[in-house]
This record gives sequence, structure tokens and C-alpha cells, in this order.
Amino acid sequence: MMANDWLTDIVVVNESRDEATAGDISVFRSAGEACMWLEHWWVENGEGFAFTAAGVRLALGVDERNSRVIVTGQQAAPNGTEVVKGWLRGYASAVLDARRTKAGKGKAVLSPSEERGQLPTSVEGLIAYVGFNS
Repeated sequence: MMANDWLTDIVVVNESRDEATAGDISVFRSAGEACMWLEHWWVENGEGFAFTAAGVRLALGVDERNSRVIVTGQQAAPNGTEVVKGWLRGYASAVLDARRTKAGKGKAVLSPSEERGQLPTSVEGLIAYVGFNS
């Protein structure tokens, strides 16, 4: 299925000690971009988790010079899609709250869906709403 292939390229990073809890969420177009953004200490200290948007858990490590974050493997996660959706829903809610605040100050105009508090429900829709880090 070509339609979902791009979801395996997108990486969602969650800065949280608990995989099920959405912390500081970042979305990247590729694993390479996510790795360039992450610091080696983040991986070494177990500061968070990374999944593809398709719900596959990424194992992260640090290269032999201890300077660059790398993907060392992928692990099937039976509930991976739901984990990613939960992270993205939390992030989308925070984005909506920020947009409401800006709209209240006249610095943004909410869409009708945002005015009703309706956020996308699919992974693709949530990614489109929150955008990418780079």
C-alpha cells in the first residue's frame, strides 16, 4: 500500500520518561532529521521515545564517537499506532490552546473546526495540524 509508506519515514519524538504520556512532542520528516536534532545525552539518559508515524518503535543509540544520535533498530509495537496518536492528540490540543490564546489577542484567526474544538482524528490529519519541526 503506497498510501501509508510515507508514514514509515516520519518520526515522532516524545520527551517523556513514560512512553504512554505525551510530553514535549516533535515531528520530523525523516529519522535522519530527528537524529540530527537530538542530543547524545538525550539518548544516553533515556529522556524519551521515538516512533515512526506508522507506529514502529525506533531504538536510538549514539555513534562510536559519542557525538551523533543514530537509529540502531526498529521494534514492532502492537499498540504503536495508538501511542503515536495519543502523543499527537496531546500536542494538537496544546497547539489549539496556544492558537486560542493568540486569537484572543487578535493575532490568529481560528478555523470553524478549531472554534468548535474539533481536532483531526487520524495520524495524517494530526501531523498536518501540528506541522513538522524542520
